[in-house]
Amino acid sequence: AVLAKQAGGNFALALLLTVGCNTLGVVTAPVLLNFFAEAGDVEFPLGTLIWKLALTVFAPLVCGKLAQEIKFGELEVKKVVAKNNKTITMISNGLLCMIPWMRVSNTVMEGTFARASMADMLVVFVWTAFVHVLFLIMNFCGTRLLGMEEELQKAVVMVGSSKTLPMALSVLTFLPEETGDTGLMGIPCIIAHLGQIVMDGFVASYWKEHSSSGHTSNTQTEVSSFTEMNASAVSNVNDKTPSEPMYEKTAGPNQA
Repeated sequence: AVLAKQAGGNFALALLLTVGCNTLGVVTAPVLLNFFAEAGDVEFPLGTLIWKLALTVFAPLVCGKLAQEIKFGELEVKKVVAKNNKTITMISNGLLCMIPWMRVSNTVMEGTFARASMADMLVVFVWTAFVHVLFLIMNFCGTRLLGMEEELQKAVVMVGSSKTLPMALSVLTFLPEETGDTGLMGIPCIIAHLGQIVMDGFVASYWKEHSSSGHTSNTQTEVSSFTEMNASAVSNVNDKTPSEPMYEKTAGPNQA
């Protein structure tokens, strides 16, 4: 949602898509994982995984919604959050950064991180970057065919092409131990997430600078500035009143 706003997209729609996709991911992620993953003889706990993800995603959402309606005298949680929005955002981003840090630290302590070579990580980065670019192109072409407005198009493309790291790590956390080393599985998720953040940062900046709305806004600003300069110049000319006549009437040689 933040990158969609940076690109000049509709932030409300981007936020709605983020919440909606995370909510749907509670059901779709385990189902797709069960369908595509090769678990072998390991029994995949589909129902248990959906239940645990539902608690992980919906419990904070419900608690946050209820907290907005609670009033402690004249103190309202909603007003406190609005007043300290920047601080709360920094704390939230810091906690999100700790999720991959704890996952990688746990993998290093267990000694499984050494099993992943630099060549493997490079292959993962290239493949996930290719998939992300493919999603960007598909969503861009789809929104163009639907004739969506540019602000809505930016929100759909930027949010619909990204995958959230907390959801992926939550799914890995609730997998049975027999499935495999979840710490090692988390490394591709972290690489893909960092790669798409860097790529989307460049895409958002480029799209905002070269969007039609941006050019229109710049043109309107230039026209407005030019009009103000002309008005100011005309006003300065009109305000100047000569203290003496510009031409003095002199007597001719035949006038006495």
